[in-house]
Amino acid sequence: MELRRLDLDDLPACSDLAESRSWSRDETKWEFLLTHGEGWGLFDEHGLVGTTIVTRYPELASVSMVLVAERAARQGHARRLVSHVLDTGVSTLFATPMGRSLYEQLGFHAVGFTDIHTGQFTGPAADISHIATHADLDDLVALDIKVTGLTRPFLWESLLTRGSVRVSDHGIAGSWRVRDDLLLIGPVIADSPTDACALIADSAVGNGRVRVDVHDPEVIAYVRKHGMESWGEAVWMVRGAETLPGDRTRYHAPLLQALG
Repeated sequence: MELRRLDLDDLPACSDLAESRSWSRDETKWEFLLTHGEGWGLFDEHGLVGTTIVTRYPELASVSMVLVAERAARQGHARRLVSHVLDTGVSTLFATPMGRSLYEQLGFHAVGFTDIHTGQFTGPAADISHIATHADLDDLVALDIKVTGLTRPFLWESLLTRGSVRVSDHGIAGSWRVRDDLLLIGPVIADSPTDACALIADSAVGNGRVRVDVHDPEVIAYVRKHGMESWGEAVWMVRGAETLPGDRTRYHAPLLQALG
C-alpha cells in the first residue's frame, strides 16, 4: 500500500470510492476539503483504497472523510490513515457507530452528537433575516470564533462567494449547494433553539431538498415537523481535551461535519 497526499487530480477517485460505499459523490465537497485541508490516500495496484482529510485550525484539527474500499475493509487501513494525521494537539471528528470503537482506541471520547436530516422543508419562512455581504465578513468570523472557538475565515469567505449567509438580530446561518439537488445548511449560530429554527426556515424555503445536521431537541422536532427525515446520528468526539472550545450552546448546526 502506498500512502500519499491527495490533490485535486484525485477527485474522481475519491468520488468513486465514496459512491462505492453508499456515500453521495459530492465532488464539490471533496474539492472544498482538499483545497482547504490536507488529504491522504492509500493506494494499491487497483487504485484508491482509503482516504482521510484533516483540516487544521490554530485551535485544533478536524479529521474527516475516513473511508475504506470494501475490498480492503477490516484490515487496519482506517487506523493507519487516522493515525497518520494525528499529532499531539487537540483533534475532533464525527464518528459513525461503525467507527466509534476505533476512535476510542485512538484516544477520542464522545462530547455530543448530531442528527442528520434531509428532505424538502415544508414550513413557512420566518422572515427574520437578510442576506449578508462581503462587508459583513469580519463580523461573521468574529462571531464564529466566539461560538465555535475556531479561526476559519476561509469558511465564511467561501460561503459569501459560493453560497449564502443569512443574518438576523439573533444569529447567522450559512448555506451551500453541494449538488444540484441538495442545499446544505450551516453553520447555524443562534442565541436560542427558536432563533436557530427561524434561520433554518429562512435558509430552506424555496430551495428544494436540503440537509441540516442538528442536535438540540427543539430544533430536531421543528425540522421533522416540517418535512425532514433523520437518516442517522454521528457522535462528536474529541482527543487531547475534555471538551470542544467556544460557547457550543449557541452552535446549532455545522456546515460540514468535516469542518468541526
